[in-house]
Amino acid sequence: MLDKLFDALAPKLDAVKHFEEGSSLLLSAATSYGLKHVAYLGINLPRVGRTRPFYSATYTSEWCKHYEHSSYVDVDPVVRLGLTGLLPIDWSSFDYSNPQIKRIFGEAGEFGLGRQGLTIPIRGRGTEVALFSVNSDLPDKEWTDLKKEVMRDLQLLAHYFHQMVIRVEGGQIPHYEALLSRREKECLQWAAAGKTIWETSQILKVSQRAVRLYLDIARHKLDCLNKTQAVAKAVALGIVESG
Repeated sequence: MLDKLFDALAPKLDAVKHFEEGSSLLLSAATSYGLKHVAYLGINLPRVGRTRPFYSATYTSEWCKHYEHSSYVDVDPVVRLGLTGLLPIDWSSFDYSNPQIKRIFGEAGEFGLGRQGLTIPIRGRGTEVALFSVNSDLPDKEWTDLKKEVMRDLQLLAHYFHQMVIRVEGGQIPHYEALLSRREKECLQWAAAGKTIWETSQILKVSQRAVRLYLDIARHKLDCLNKTQAVAKAVALGIVESG
């Protein structure tokens, strides 16, 4: 069942000791969720000794070499929008009448990539940024249904993998938990459990306005754009438990 997959993957990522071990889990994640490929790119990670970007993907080595040789990173819309944007990017939103974009994705298909894709940007403090991308060759309707079913898991997995990279490479993860108040953590915990604003207000015996305020403050403290990202990051950091 898809709703149990993240619960199985999360402990494995927590137990990873080396970056290469985490990379092997990407293939497991792709297979488990019915995806064709998964990729991670991390740039300017905090206090990590490696100067080159962190990159791991289940793509073929031939495609990775061709991509690098063709300098596609300079024109790839996934990278360009992902490094500057905050919201998940569905690859179907790109302008395929653009010759460069048409060429990149056309050649990607020749090297075995599916035509469907989704990229989740991850932003930290300062210039820290990462991109977590998934790829599929499902028909449009099935791809739309899968996205709806696993979007929450993918955002959680993206943040989990990102925090794993920083941890195993000796980077410094800010102590976000110390920044959050008890009420902010409680509201995040109930949100992670799938409770609505109203349900959380009833459980905590506070107003809905107060719950929204606590979640908004927590979101800002966690450097996140919306509640979904804040919950995903809080779960990845162990501040709250996954619902």
